[in-house]
Amino acid sequence: MTQMADPARRLLGIQLARGLAAVLVVLYHAGRGLAPAQYLGAIPLGGVFNFGHAGIDFFFVLSGFVIFHVHHGDLGTPAALPRYVWRRLVRIYPIYWLVSLCVIALALLKPDAGAILTPGALLKSLLLLPQRADPLLGVAWTLVEEMAFYLAFALAILSRPLGIAVALAWGAVLLAGLAGIPFDAAAARLLARPYNLQFLFGIAAAYALPRHPIARPRLLAGLGATAFLLTGLVENAGLIETARFASKMAFGLSATAIVLGLAAAERQGRLRIGRAGALLGNASYAIYLIHTIVIGLTARVLATTHILPHLPGPMALTLVAATATAAGIALHQTVERPMLAWLAAWAPKARRGLRPSTPPRAEPLEPAP
Repeated sequence: MTQMADPARRLLGIQLARGLAAVLVVLYHAGRGLAPAQYLGAIPLGGVFNFGHAGIDFFFVLSGFVIFHVHHGDLGTPAALPRYVWRRLVRIYPIYWLVSLCVIALALLKPDAGAILTPGALLKSLLLLPQRADPLLGVAWTLVEEMAFYLAFALAILSRPLGIAVALAWGAVLLAGLAGIPFDAAAARLLARPYNLQFLFGIAAAYALPRHPIARPRLLAGLGATAFLLTGLVENAGLIETARFASKMAFGLSATAIVLGLAAAERQGRLRIGRAGALLGNASYAIYLIHTIVIGLTARVLATTHILPHLPGPMALTLVAATATAAGIALHQTVERPMLAWLAAWAPKARRGLRPSTPPRAEPLEPAP
């Protein structure tokens, strides 16, 4: 099996899976958002989507896969660093800042706005720097994790030996964290999370993809999806702890099988994804960024208009989740996509290494519990 002519070409199968993972996280937060007493008083459907936070695990695996798949040829090539950095910054920050401004505006309406919007919290949140508390946009804690991975990969592009040294140091911190050694510094605690193993799973899948042909890739993806759902049911039953090592390993390895199977199937011409699936995947970052805001506002509107008490739990969950998903797609289509295209056309060609007509590609950026 040969390498794709354009290694940066989107694999629409994993784009669709990325969109479905985003919807899974929306369902998780929608259920929790409707649970307070002033709304439904319980999580709808008996909490069947309580494991939906595992969309994060999928996104971290996919992030490692895509970054290595697209940029493995840049390793040890300092001249490629400006292009890599530009693509990462443009892909993450502009739409994130826009949504963060909405969060700041809502926070200003609260009586304790001065305590929430401190200069330090604002700066760390907007720059996605490690901090003890969650960023102002709560789900952005995963982006802080993502930026650490991007930085480590950037150092490997700058110098392979430096990248190896950074990987070994990060591995040592991660092992210490898994061994239960406490860390006081926010950055060290971030690096010690078991989530970071999932970046490595994704890198391993991207490395294996062109080197080890998979005879039945769709079966592999199906088995991965089955294992992912079974892990969710086991976690819902309380047999494994949320966000602990066993959970991260099980979800991470399952997600790895899904990603590798889908990518291999598409490379072999055994998978076709329509425009709707690609759109959902492309919009997943916008969905992720805005969904908790829309869930909160929608639940409040349904409650204040006295519609919510007349809705069965499953219908309320579907309505709130669908509204949040639709809002994210609208944000992508009307703001994010034009913004990326404008930035691609504006940036000097020598600096970004992309044609003016080619905006930075949608890449995996994860939801959070």
